[in-house]
This record gives sequence, C-alpha cells and structure tokens, in this order.
Amino acid sequence: MDRRLATILALDVVNFSKLMAENEVKTLENLGSSRSLIDSCIDEYEGRIFNTAGDSVLAEFFSPVKAVECAVKIQNATQVKNSELQDSDKMDFRIGINIGDVMVQDGNLFGDSVNIAARLESQSITGGICISQSVFDMVNMKVKVSYEDAGELELKNIGRPIKAYNVLKCKGAQRGFVSSEDKPKVEITSKEPGSLAVLLFKNLSNDEEQSYFCEGFSEDLISALSRYRKLLVISSNASFSYASKEKTHSEIGTELGVRYLLEGKVRKLGNRIRISSSLLSTETAETLWSDNFDTNMDEIFDVQDSLVETIVSTIVGNVERDEIKKISNAKPENLKAYDLVLQGLEYHKRSSVSAENNKKALSLFTQATEVDPSYARAFAWKTCSLANNAEWFQDEMPEGWMQEAFASVNRAMELDPNDPEAHRIMGAVKLMFEGDMEKALFHHEKAIEICPSDTYHIARYAILLCYLGEPEKGLLEIERAIRIDPFCSELILETQGMCYYLIGDYEKAISSFKKMQIDTRTSLFYKAACHKMLEQNDLANNILGLAFNESGMDINKFITTQFFQDEGMKKSLTDVLESIHV
Repeated sequence: MDRRLATILALDVVNFSKLMAENEVKTLENLGSSRSLIDSCIDEYEGRIFNTAGDSVLAEFFSPVKAVECAVKIQNATQVKNSELQDSDKMDFRIGINIGDVMVQDGNLFGDSVNIAARLESQSITGGICISQSVFDMVNMKVKVSYEDAGELELKNIGRPIKAYNVLKCKGAQRGFVSSEDKPKVEITSKEPGSLAVLLFKNLSNDEEQSYFCEGFSEDLISALSRYRKLLVISSNASFSYASKEKTHSEIGTELGVRYLLEGKVRKLGNRIRISSSLLSTETAETLWSDNFDTNMDEIFDVQDSLVETIVSTIVGNVERDEIKKISNAKPENLKAYDLVLQGLEYHKRSSVSAENNKKALSLFTQATEVDPSYARAFAWKTCSLANNAEWFQDEMPEGWMQEAFASVNRAMELDPNDPEAHRIMGAVKLMFEGDMEKALFHHEKAIEICPSDTYHIARYAILLCYLGEPEKGLLEIERAIRIDPFCSELILETQGMCYYLIGDYEKAISSFKKMQIDTRTSLFYKAACHKMLEQNDLANNILGLAFNESGMDINKFITTQFFQDEGMKKSLTDVLESIHV
C-alpha cells in the first residue's frame, strides 16, 4: 500500500439510530438534504470524501487548516438550517479531526490516524468539533477560533491516551493570528525606495521559551522604524508569517513589495544577550550591513537605538541623531518590567487560543505594573487583558473590573502620552462608553501617528471614519493597510467590505467578505445587506440566518453596535436588513 500524511475529518449524525427508529423515511430524507450541504463544504475546502457508511462521512484534507475551517462552516450552517426546521426534522452532527500517516488502497484510507479521527468524533459534543493535539499544534493561531482543553482521552481500541481539544467560537485577542496562506491575498506591483520588512528574529537559545523575547524585540524594531516617515515598514502580521514559510529573500521581497529585509538572531542566556543582525537588498541579494551586539538586558534599548539609526542611515541617507532619539520607544525604568511585558504579550497574542493564556497574560502585565509603576506600556496591555478576561469569564468577573480597566488605561496615558496602544484603547472607550466621537477620532489618529505600521490601529480608524459618514476616506486607509500587510488580516477585509457597502459597491463588498477565513457577526450582517441590495433575496435570507446564529443578536441589537453619527445611515441599514427578514 502507498502511504502519505493526511488530515482526516470524521463526521457522524447524533442519535441516528433513535431517529431511524422513529421515522426511517423522514430521517433518510433529512440525511440526504444535510449531506448535500456537507459534501459541498468539503469540496469548497479542497477535501475528498473517501468513505461513507450510513450516517457517517470520512474525508481527507491536505491541509489541517482547511479541515478545521470546513468543520466550522458545516456546524454553523447546520445550526442555521436547524433553526428553520421543526424539531422532528433537525439533524445534528459531531466532528473529529486528526492528522497522521495513512495507508492508501483503491482511494480508501486506513490506519490508526483514521481510527483516532473517528473516535474523537464520538467524544465531541453535539454540534461540536474535537481535534487531536497534532492538529491543534498546526492550526492554533492560524484559524480564527478558540479552544478548550478536553484532556487526555481514552479512546476505544486506541492503545494510548490522545490529547484533544474542543473548538469554540473565537474569544480574546485576535491580533496574533498568522496567515497560513502560501502567498499574500493581494499582489504588490511596486517597491517604494524606502520599503523594508523586518523578519522575525530567530531564537538561538537552548530554551524555546525565550522565543517571546525575539518576537517582542522584533515588534519594537518595527514600531520604532515605522515612525520614520521616509521608510515604508511592513506590518509584523505580514513579515512574521514568513517564519514558517520556505521562501528566498528575493521571493519575500517580491511578495511584500520591499527593497530591503532586516533579519537577525538572538541568543539569550540569563542576563547576557548576543544579537546578530543583517540588512539585505531583495533586488541584488547583497548584504548591505551586518553586525553583532554582545549586551545585557540593561543595555537592550541602546542596541535597539543603534539598529534603528544604522538601518535608517543606510536606507535613507544621513539622519540626525536627534531625530532618531525623537522616534525611539519610551524606556521603562526597570528592565524586569520590560521582560514581563514581553512575556505577557506572548500569552496575550495567544489569548484567543485558550482562557488560560489570557490569565497568564493578565498576571504578567499586572506584575509588570507592580515592578515598575511608571511603565505606561504595562498598564495599557493590562487593560486589554482585563477586557479579554471579561470575554472568556463573563459570569466570573469580580465587581469593579471595568473601573479597574479604565483606571489602568488612564494611568498609561498619564505616564506616557505617546503610547500607541493606550491611545487605541482610549479611542475605543471614548466611542463605545462615552459616545465622544471627536475624542475617539483624536486618539485613533494619534495611535496611527505614533505607530504607522500597526494595521489593527488603521482598520479601527477606518471603521470610525465609516461611522462618521466618510467611507471613501476609510477605504483609502484600508488600502494603506493592505500595502503594509498584503496577507490582509480578517479585520482589514471586514472593514474593507463595510466601506464598500457604505459606498454602494456591493459586489466588491461581497468579494472582500468572501476572502475572510471565518465569517464574523459584522461581515455576515453586511453581506446579507449586500445581497439584498443586489436583489439576491434567497442568499440574503440564508446569510442573515447565519448572522443571527453567529451573533445571538437580532437586527435591532446589531444596529446598536454600529455607532453611525448620521441617524439616516443607521436607519438605511436597519431598513435593508428588516426587508430581508419578513
């Protein structure tokens, strides 16, 4: 038999025997209708059904990411379909996913990997998805969902315990997701003279846990370099995605549209650090500059400043030292606090993966505020973690947590009026809790001015422009975000679709929404409205059903989340959505 690596999706009907006992004919009719939906989803996500038996389906995927995306879509679509049926016609499914070596014979697949997927399916909750540790390791932070630890499962006829996770709707921070696409969604056709991408510095330490320092150091470099106006610095969302891709410097330069790459390595042992860095031309493959820095944590910011000065000087030409000092990051007084914040950010970016990650992030940021009560960055990120905690633990939050969050971001602003994250959070507070659009606009613009490479800030600003009735201006901001992140985060695509809807270009809006990996509440409501405006009524109705299911909101509740200043814009969207659901 041939062998190959494959991702296996196993699907089964819940209580199929009971349904058959009650009404065989109706159950088989309902199964046929459901199979039509399931089969089309599997085909859409490039899967192949290799075995079916009664109520079960076994499908093969070449990508674990595609398999999980497909499973999410099947379960979401099934919930919507069930919401429109009588109880006797509803059909629920369980799904299990595993990856491993399989044997191939006449198109069928065999082996332990297939059996584990089938056993995981039986452990899934009704309407749920259960994945093995091996799948989790390959998809977490690449699919916009969250996870719950299911523990070590004893599976029937499997000789060892299998670590597993249940897939949940996405919670927590969503900025750490890395694109699993081989190439950017958008083709960049030009390379500006000062275009630069900072690749994720590699961890050469024996301790894998030191990776957080490499990521934090690289992020800080991007933030500092992006403040120099003669440089166009690519977002970390895009440049860091190449850490898991086998691409040449020339290929990266072409795909990101940059003339220069900065790459580096970090070896950290206790307080001692060696940083090696090189500036490369993507057009000539030459190394324009390289150097090694032997330093310690107390001098780490001197190394950052030296790198920024050298890179800017090499790319742009002579630069005044005062200008470099002006654009460098604010330094904490206590380097222990800096290290705690970098550790916290590593967990914060993964807080959408599990609730435990967010707890650890909040604990580390809180420790940093205690170690250095004058470090604004720690207070800003603590506010973010408090908000994420509320999302994970809605019924367990202590009384007064929101006041603590507000106090924390206010403290950040007092300590450092130039902290971009503090401005971004303050802008959200002014918009959602105080309804002060003018101050919200000021804080969002300030966040972008301080950190122009952060596409999350840009997208949030573009949404604000939409609320102010300026979707054309918002679209220009999104185009700038796409230039520095051609892989396009989900938020970029969602906001682009929103802008196009408000402009009246419904086809382009739908195209933007379709590029998203996982549908969101906002994308579904706006997509339904787009199809209605194009007189595609059946599609509009189906997608509105998905929106209700995904959000748990009716139309009026959703409209309260859209902070349009013009009541006419709010009424227009309401009227379109209500005309669908009649």
